[in-house]
Amino acid sequence: MSEAVTNQFEAEAARYNEWRNDIATAVHEYHDWLERTNQLDVQQSIRFYDLLETLNKGRLLLAFLAEFSRGKSELINALFFSSFKERLLPSDVGRTTMCPTEIFHDVNEEPYLKLLSVETRYRDESISQLKNMPVEWSRIRLNVDDPKQMKQALSALADTKRVYALDARMMGLIPMFDDGSGPGEDEVVEVPAWRYAIINYPHPLLTNGLSILDTPGLNALGLEPELTLSTVPNAHAVLFLLGIDTGVTKSDLEIWDRYVRPGLPAKLAVLNKIDLMWDELKTEPEIMAGMERMLDTASQQLGLPKEKVFAVSAREALVGRIKEDRAQIQRSGIERLESYLASEIIPIKRQILAKSVTSEIGTMMMSSHKSLVNKHEQLQSQVGELSGLQGKSRDLITKLWQKVNQDKENYNAALNEYKAQRSIFSQKKNAVLDLFNPTRLDVLCAQSLQAINDSWTTPGLTRGMRELIKLFNEDFDRVKLAGEDILKLMEGVYGTFRVRYNFTNMEFPELDFEEPRAKLTVLVHEAEQFCRDPINIVMTEKRFMVRKFWRQLVDESKIIFNSVRANTERWLTAVPLPLEAQIRDHKAQLEARLQSLQKLTDKGGSINEEVAKINKELADVQRQITVITTLIRKVRDVGPAPKTRAVAESQPLNPAPQREYLETVRVAAGGADDPEKTVRLDVGEPGDFEKTVRVDLSQSVSVEQSTVSTEESLQADLSTLRSGQ
Repeated sequence: MSEAVTNQFEAEAARYNEWRNDIATAVHEYHDWLERTNQLDVQQSIRFYDLLETLNKGRLLLAFLAEFSRGKSELINALFFSSFKERLLPSDVGRTTMCPTEIFHDVNEEPYLKLLSVETRYRDESISQLKNMPVEWSRIRLNVDDPKQMKQALSALADTKRVYALDARMMGLIPMFDDGSGPGEDEVVEVPAWRYAIINYPHPLLTNGLSILDTPGLNALGLEPELTLSTVPNAHAVLFLLGIDTGVTKSDLEIWDRYVRPGLPAKLAVLNKIDLMWDELKTEPEIMAGMERMLDTASQQLGLPKEKVFAVSAREALVGRIKEDRAQIQRSGIERLESYLASEIIPIKRQILAKSVTSEIGTMMMSSHKSLVNKHEQLQSQVGELSGLQGKSRDLITKLWQKVNQDKENYNAALNEYKAQRSIFSQKKNAVLDLFNPTRLDVLCAQSLQAINDSWTTPGLTRGMRELIKLFNEDFDRVKLAGEDILKLMEGVYGTFRVRYNFTNMEFPELDFEEPRAKLTVLVHEAEQFCRDPINIVMTEKRFMVRKFWRQLVDESKIIFNSVRANTERWLTAVPLPLEAQIRDHKAQLEARLQSLQKLTDKGGSINEEVAKINKELADVQRQITVITTLIRKVRDVGPAPKTRAVAESQPLNPAPQREYLETVRVAAGGADDPEKTVRLDVGEPGDFEKTVRVDLSQSVSVEQSTVSTEESLQADLSTLRSGQ
């Protein structure tokens, strides 16, 4: 294997994993800081747990899709498992992976193969639900030091079994056609023995956060709605395999148009088996010219840029690496594909995870930073105030005490006004959350179910799904309007305190439903594609597959709905927090000033003693500012970019939503009048994806400097982060 390329791929995965661990550490440290300073409430603590779970589960998923016999398993063997010196996944002629197979590494468990019986298809549970039922899985321990045992264990992925055709139909594995064609109920047919497989295997790339999905052909994808509605759309990249000898066939194009084209984040096409073109009667230039023609044709047919179409020989790459034949590896073409995965795909995952985690944590940290800066300024002002009293009369100190006491009373009156506004905010918040009540979710699903009218036909499924998405979008519209109303209310409250008490200006992020709307449109698109499938049109007994597909559609819709509810609830909780932190700090500072002046008026203390006490507090605040500034730097840094990037030092922080995912969805947008409406969403300019923010935060800078220049630069960072640039 090419050591340079291998190191590039594995090193980039290692950098991603290191960055992910650094972010998790920073989140832990910030949580501990909030706890030490008594600023952590129960809801925030729960959110920190969720964020850490997001980081821990932030795997990069590569999905391999193709029709049968295109060489997916062999390519996986060549890309990731050549060090095994054997074919880890079965890929011989007539012996290939028969069920969807997920491969990853969980360092907390020993290597294993888990197999889910195909008989679970009789039941309603999805694969995700069954993953939480260990009793349903056959588990085989893998001995990675025994190649013979490994090969024998993993050969089970190619197992089939013979069942009556009636049983196969009951499991949805074969259709029943109107013309009576197909096997009779008493005839025996061959079906996959397993419904799904999971492999936990120690490999540097897998240990560092990569996971792989090996999918069988077109028919197998159609049999598992969960794959087409959830797993594949949530993959971070899809490698679509073709045969160099056949090019893009009709069935290839069906898979591409149905499962890949509608907006996945990154899609690559791989023309496999280029060794079939190695003809000794042709010159090397003639062979290369033939491959270039095939690449051009595939690029045009799939609508992909040519740089995303790769020509490889998975078999030659695997054999070359096992034999350590450098020339064979190079000629196989696999190194160009590996280089692209290392330099393009892994950074995309890093950026997506940065957006989902750092935007929220970064905003919270900015709020803490602003609060500390305010406190620092107020303490400095208090020191100046007390120092100015040196040598002054007792009457002057008393008058100052009376003024501060009056300020406190006026502030308390302002707090009473805020309590009234806070009560209005709480009412509006509860009204918004009522729209996302779990009971309401059941009501919406029941309403859309009525559109199927107990017929369970494919037209009924389309009507039901359109109705459900229409109801969801109506709720989103109502919540967005309510959110704008809440923002106006809180901006008015912030404005009052900013004018009266010089509070720090705060920016409010808006509620954004762009991404969940796009995901819902994908579901409608999938429903329509399912209903247009010729097999589903000519089936006599459609109820089984329609019900199964409907259940999965509803499950995915519920996931989106609940995610939006959780995000909205977090938004509603976060909106008043920065203001209330400043309210508490300002009140504490007024009380501290009163106590100091009270001691002086009562002759219970000296000015120098009070100044020394405040200076001690100033030093503590300065240390806390340094801590928060360091944590903000950690969270903002998405890790070193790959050396192959044009600008190696640029650090993309917060990419805009994937343009292809949000722009290419063709779906009924809530109305039957225009079922083929193309939904186009404005997600910013292409260059936004590569925009960066960089701030030099020197730890040696003084607090006075950091509270000004650092404050401005950090605010710029977070403004950029919130805007998605």
